Amino acid sequence: DTGALDPVGALAEVAARHGARLHVDAAYGGGLLFSDALRGRLDGIGRADTVTVDLHKFGWQPIPAGVLVARRPADLAALAVTADYLNAGDDTAAGLPDLLGRSLRTSRRADALKLAVTFAALGRAGLGALVERCCATASEVARRISARPALRLWAEPELSTVVFRPAGAGDEAVTALRRALLLDGRAVLGRAVAANRVWLKLTLLDPTVDADAYDGLLDLVRDAA
Repeated sequence: DTGALDPVGALAEVAARHGARLHVDAAYGGGLLFSDALRGRLDGIGRADTVTVDLHKFGWQPIPAGVLVARRPADLAALAVTADYLNAGDDTAAGLPDLLGRSLRTSRRADALKLAVTFAALGRAGLGALVERCCATASEVARRISARPALRLWAEPELSTVVFRPAGAGDEAVTALRRALLLDGRAVLGRAVAANRVWLKLTLLDPTVDADAYDGLLDLVRDAA
């Protein structure tokens, strides 16, 4: 806890003083950068040395379409692997694509093209609107959990993940309830550990679904408990 309004910036200063690099894993939350209304929650992220964003979440891309961004190109030098049969120096000098210098996984699909098409179709504002819709739905689902005395909300969601549990239930009861709903084919719920207790987790990533769609699920958890 840096106690600063810009915690990433404060951490960057500490890292620089000690000769360390600062990496931000924005795999999920990085999508907030698409939204003018929500991007302020990531203030200071540009001061990190490297940032990762997993665009199969807020980005709705295939799973391999993750992005690693480096503030200094030299930080990507670790990818400069040489294999004569893949990136011969004379071929590179002649302008042929050097896949090995861009990824250690040279047989990957062209998922970057799908990302480019998505940006061309929706733009940053369009993607931002989808992110905002998911976060707004999560806030409304959290409000409905709080309105049910039989359920307990962990905290107001910062992104689109809602963490809750049946009120008064012990950890064994929560884990048993989750498995029972899964094995019965009634619901698939995630799990999380917070304050040394087990909680149920909903990560809402479908912008076409509103909070009304989750009322039945909340009632199902309540009744099963």
